[in-house]
Amino acid sequence: MSVLAYEPGPFLQIRKERSVTATSSVGGNMLYRTPVPNITNTLYGLLPGLTVKQGSGEPGYDEADLFIRGRASFDNSALVIYIDGFQTTASYFNYLPPSEIESISVLKDPVTLATFGMKGANGVLWVVTKRGFAGKRKVQVQLVSGLQQPVRLTKPYGAYDYARLYNQAVSNDNYALNGYQFQYTPAYTDAQLEDYRNGNGTNVDWYDQVLRKSGYYSDANILFSGGGNDTKYALLLDYMRQRGLYDVPTNATTSNAQIQRFNVRTNLDFNFFKIFEAKVDLGGRIEDRRYPNFNGPSLWNNMARYPANVYPVKDPQTVGWSGTTNFPHNPVASLNALGYTSTHDRTLQANFNLKQKLDFITPGLYLNEAVSFNTWTRTAASKTATYARFNNGVQTTTDKASDIIANGATSVGQYDWKQINITAGYNRTFGKHAFAGALNFLQSNYMTDAGSNNPGSNTGNNIFYHFQTVSGRLHYTNNERYLAELSFGATGSDNYAPRSRGGNRWGFYPALGLGWIISKEDFLADNNLVNYLKLRAGAGLSANDFSTRGRYLYQQYYVGNGSFYTGNNSLTANNGLIQSYAANPGIFAEKSMKYNVGVDATLFNKLSVTVDVFRDNRSDIVIQNNTLMAVYGGILPYVNAGKVTNSGIEASASYNGKAGAVTYTAGAMVSYAKNKIRYMGEIPTVNEFNKATGRPIGSFIGLMADGFYDVTDFNADGTLKSGIPVPTFGAVQPGDLKYKDLDNNGRVDQADNTKIGNPELPSLTYAFNLGVSYKGFDLTALFQGVSGNSVNLLNAQLQSVAFVNNTNVFPMAGNAWAYFPGQGIDTRAGADYPRLTTRANDNNYRTSSFWIKKGAFLRLRNAELGYNLPAAVLKNIHLYKLRLYISAVNAFNWSYVGKNYDLDPETPVGYPAMKSFNAGITLTF
Repeated sequence: MSVLAYEPGPFLQIRKERSVTATSSVGGNMLYRTPVPNITNTLYGLLPGLTVKQGSGEPGYDEADLFIRGRASFDNSALVIYIDGFQTTASYFNYLPPSEIESISVLKDPVTLATFGMKGANGVLWVVTKRGFAGKRKVQVQLVSGLQQPVRLTKPYGAYDYARLYNQAVSNDNYALNGYQFQYTPAYTDAQLEDYRNGNGTNVDWYDQVLRKSGYYSDANILFSGGGNDTKYALLLDYMRQRGLYDVPTNATTSNAQIQRFNVRTNLDFNFFKIFEAKVDLGGRIEDRRYPNFNGPSLWNNMARYPANVYPVKDPQTVGWSGTTNFPHNPVASLNALGYTSTHDRTLQANFNLKQKLDFITPGLYLNEAVSFNTWTRTAASKTATYARFNNGVQTTTDKASDIIANGATSVGQYDWKQINITAGYNRTFGKHAFAGALNFLQSNYMTDAGSNNPGSNTGNNIFYHFQTVSGRLHYTNNERYLAELSFGATGSDNYAPRSRGGNRWGFYPALGLGWIISKEDFLADNNLVNYLKLRAGAGLSANDFSTRGRYLYQQYYVGNGSFYTGNNSLTANNGLIQSYAANPGIFAEKSMKYNVGVDATLFNKLSVTVDVFRDNRSDIVIQNNTLMAVYGGILPYVNAGKVTNSGIEASASYNGKAGAVTYTAGAMVSYAKNKIRYMGEIPTVNEFNKATGRPIGSFIGLMADGFYDVTDFNADGTLKSGIPVPTFGAVQPGDLKYKDLDNNGRVDQADNTKIGNPELPSLTYAFNLGVSYKGFDLTALFQGVSGNSVNLLNAQLQSVAFVNNTNVFPMAGNAWAYFPGQGIDTRAGADYPRLTTRANDNNYRTSSFWIKKGAFLRLRNAELGYNLPAAVLKNIHLYKLRLYISAVNAFNWSYVGKNYDLDPETPVGYPAMKSFNAGITLTF
C-alpha cells in the first residue's frame, strides 16, 4: 500500500482505500537511506512504474534520467515534476535534499493524468515537502559523511601491451604492401618492448596521475517542527558538499570538481476564524560549483586516448609540462596549469495558499486560491592561464606560459515562473453516498533566457511559455464499496496557432475510472485470508505540448543557406535565406489514450500486493512529412502523424512479520513496459526488415555480424573468393568483420540492416528489499536491476576502437584477430575482436550485432546497518531518538558488459558513476 493516507495528486483529497487510480509513493525517510547529492539517484527500485537510468557521477551534473512506464513516444518522453502543487523544472527538483521531502509519488493513471491536460501524457512526479504538526516541538539533526569511489574505472593498457599490440596493428596495415601476406613489420623493437616490460621506458597511467582514490561527500541538516491547532511550522536548514576525484587542490588558482549546496525551507500553516486555512511555503537554495578549466568529456577523453608511453608528465630536460602537436593537452597539466571555472546558482520557490471553508453556505463547500513564484539565476566566473608544451627539450606548440587571470562574474542564465491555482471544491456524505469534487483553473507563465532551463525536454531560442488549464474531478463512493470518478482537463498552450491564424490552442481531455472494494462485500466479511481487496479500472485522454522538433511550428522561420554566386566574368558570393521548414498552422499537441486495470490486496494482515496492467496509445506525434515528393523543393513541414503503442504490467508486494524480538520485512517490485512504433513517417526502405517502424523505440538497427574473414576467404590478389558476398564499406582483409547478406544479392550494404538489439532503455525494471531489526539494531538492503536493454560498445568509442586516429588500446581489444605465423602468433580460433589497425576502418567500426551487447545488470543500491539507543538511555540524556548507522551505496554490481568488457552498462564513458561508504547519526530532541 502507499505510504500516504490520501491519494497524491492535484486539488482533491481522496482516501487511498477509495481511490480508483494507480499511484506509487515513497517517503523521504526511505530516500535518505541513499546518501547522494542528487535526489534522482535515490529513486532506484522504490517506485513501481518509474525507470531510473543512471548518468554521470560528476559533482553538480549527476542527475539520472527518469521515465514513467517506459517510453510511449519517439518524440519527447520527459515527465513533468510538481512540488507542493506547482510545476517546477528538473534542475530545481534534482538538488532537493531528502530531508526536505515528505513524499514522492508517481502519477501514471489515466484518470489523474487527464487533469493535467497537455502536461499529463508522460506522467507526473508529485513531490510534497515536510510540514509541521500539532504537538510538542521536535528538533531533528542529521549528519552523514562518506567516501565516494568509481563504480567501475575502465583503464587502457600500459606501455608494454600498447607497444606489443601496436606492432600487430601496423603489421596488419602492411598486408597489401606485402603481397597480401601477413608479415610482421613492427614499429617497436624487441629492446623497446623489454624496456617497457621492465619499467625502464615511459609508462604513465594517466588515470592514476589525474585521479584520487576517492572523493568526499557530506550532508548536515536540522529540522524544527511542531505547532498547535492554529499554527504549525516546519523549518529546515541543509548543507551538502561533494568533492570529486581530480587530484588537484582547491585554492586560488586550481580546483577539484565540487559542489556545495545550501537549502532552507520554511512551511507554515495557519487556521483562523474557523473559516480560513493558510499556507506559506518558502524554499531557497544556493549552489556553488567549481571545476578545473579543462574539464568534462574532453579531459576524460584525453585520459582514455593518450597512450602510456606518449611522454612523461613533465619534460625531463626543461621540467616543463610535456606535450606534442598530436597530444597537446597533457591531462595532468590540464588540471594544474589552466585555472578553474565556477558557477553560482540562486533559486527561490515561494507558494502562498488560502482556503475558505464555506460550510455556512452548504457543508463541504470550499474555495482555494494559491500562487507560486519560482526564480533561478546563474552567474559564472573563472580564472584562466595557459602553459607551454615541451618534448625532449623542444617546445612543440606556440603556447606560452602565462600568469593566472581572473575573469569577472557574468550572468549566464535565469528563469522566472509564476503560476496561479483557483479551486472550488465540495466534499460531503449523504448516508451511503459520498461525493468529492473540485473544479480548478491554472494559469502558468514561464520566462527564461534563450535555451536555459526550459520546463521540458526541448531547447532553443525560446523565451516565453504560457499555458492555461481548466480541470475537474468528481469522485463518488456508494456504500463504501462501489467507486466512480470522472475527470477532465482543458488546456490552452501558446505553442499553437490561435483560431485567427487557422489553428486551435485548446484541447479537451476526459477520463473515467471505476472501482469495487470487494472485501466490503458480505461474502468476504470476517475473512482471515483476504483483509482488503479492490479492483479498479480507468481510461482517459491526456497530451504533451513539448516536442523536440521545436516550438511555434505554426510560424514561418528562415535560416541562412550559405552563399550563391552571381555575375558573368567574376563571380560574387551572396548570402541567402531559405525556410527552416514549411510552417503548419494546424500543428497540435501529441495525444495519449491510456488504459489501466489494477488490483490492490492485503492478505493475512501482513502481505500487501498491488498489480496494474496498462496500455498507452499515442497518436499525433510530431514528425516531418516524408510522404511529400522531392519535387516539393523545400524543407518538409512538421505534422501530427506519428503513432506508438506502449503496454506493460507492474506489480509490487511487501510483507511484514515478527518472530519473538525479531521483526522483519521483505518487498519486491517489477515493472515491464514494451512499446511498438506503429507509424513514424519513415522514408521507404529497400527491404521490409530494414524498417524501424514496427520495432520498439530506439531499437538498434544494423548489420548481422557473421564472424571474421579468414585467410581462406581470399584469392591470391586479395579479392574475396567467388560466392562470398562483397561488402561495400571499403576493402577488407582477413581479420575483418564479416556480415550476413540478408537480401541475398551478393553484396553487403545498408539494405542488409535489420534489428540487432533492444533499446538502451530497459523494458524490465525490478527490485527487492530486505530488512530485519532486533533490540535496537536494524539491517536493510535494496537490490535493483534491469533487463531487456542493449548497450552499443561503439558508444564507448575510445575504449572499443583501438589505435585509429592516434587513440589508445584497452583490454577489450586484447584478444584481437592476429595471424603472423613467423612469430608464432595465431589467435584466429579464439579471437573476440577484429584485426587491429591504425587506419580508419568503416567496415569493422560500424553498428552491427558484434558491438551490441546485453545491458542487463543487478546492483546493491544501498545497504544500511543502524543502532537506535534504548529509551531508558535516551531519557537520561534528554533525547527523543539517537540513531547511529553505516551504509553503502552501489557497493556491488553484476553485469554482462562489466564482466566481459570492463564497462559500466549505464555510464560506460566519462566521469564514472559513484559508489560510496558512509557513516551517519540522527538525533531528535
